[in-house]
Amino acid sequence: MRTPVRGYGARRSWLGLNPVALGAIVLVTAFVGLSIAGVIDPLKAFRSPSAPDRRGLVPIPSSAMVIPAYTKVTRDYLWNPKAGEFSVIYLRPSQVPPDVIRTVNAIIGRVMDHDKPAGYAFTESDFLPKGTRPGLTGGIPAGKRAMRIPVDRIPGLVELQPGDRFDLIATQAIDPSGISMSAGGLYGKQIDAQARMMNLQRQATVRVVVQSGDVVEPMRTRQVPVANTSLTSGLTIRTKPVQEVVIAVYPQEVARLTEAMAVGSDIACVPRSGRPDDPHDSVTPDSMPISPFGGRVASRAAVADGTAGSSGAPGGFGAGFTSIETIEGSKREIIGTPVKR
Repeated sequence: MRTPVRGYGARRSWLGLNPVALGAIVLVTAFVGLSIAGVIDPLKAFRSPSAPDRRGLVPIPSSAMVIPAYTKVTRDYLWNPKAGEFSVIYLRPSQVPPDVIRTVNAIIGRVMDHDKPAGYAFTESDFLPKGTRPGLTGGIPAGKRAMRIPVDRIPGLVELQPGDRFDLIATQAIDPSGISMSAGGLYGKQIDAQARMMNLQRQATVRVVVQSGDVVEPMRTRQVPVANTSLTSGLTIRTKPVQEVVIAVYPQEVARLTEAMAVGSDIACVPRSGRPDDPHDSVTPDSMPISPFGGRVASRAAVADGTAGSSGAPGGFGAGFTSIETIEGSKREIIGTPVKR
């Protein structure tokens, strides 16, 4: 008696087809079904894509990748390796702005003024003046000096972007512990009373150390090497992250800002207006402490330009008084006396 065929063999003999033929039938059925449903186009599926019609269009060179600010543009920034040609965008003649650069030779070798995204055309405003050196020094405005400032010293610089302008104001509190406000003479009590009324015991020196500074490079995190020495490991070099901002200031402000940071002054950043009608020559005035014997204390800027003689402000404390120092043996005393005006 013949044993009946079961399982896969039974199904194969029943259909009369092998697995390869069954798979082909399933694929053809699926393709026909997707074609009828409109999911795929049978003509496009078996036809190679034709080149786009660019007749009448103008090729404009564009950036093939992001170009960082202050970078010298080379061929690699404009070359599209997938297409095997320079990166270009095609526009109708009516769409091409008059300031767009149309040749690659006019772009290669120039230094970028700001970060340039990929896929954009170039204009003259994208570049620094011809002859500018690439790198950070290219972003320093002519006539200024660059300083790298840790943002923990001047927190107000954090959100500023390249080209933003600002002022830096240093504040140093006056320690009244080593200052005696008492004065002798006939008018000593009057001077002491006026000193208490003006709260002269709690004052601060407020100096504008930077006028109209510029941001050259926004806040970036830089790894700074730090050397450590131990008995077991010897000399080891590690790195620590430091967040810094590069700013540009006038030459005479470099020493003032360095001094303010060295003495631990509180430095506030005061951003200036970014509108085009903002006057670039506007000046933020200083605020110097008041002397009980001669009006306001002259600032260093006033001493430098010869205006330190007008220290007594009208209506301010000390107006109408002058000081006389008397020495009697080892005793020295300051006596206040009115001045006839």
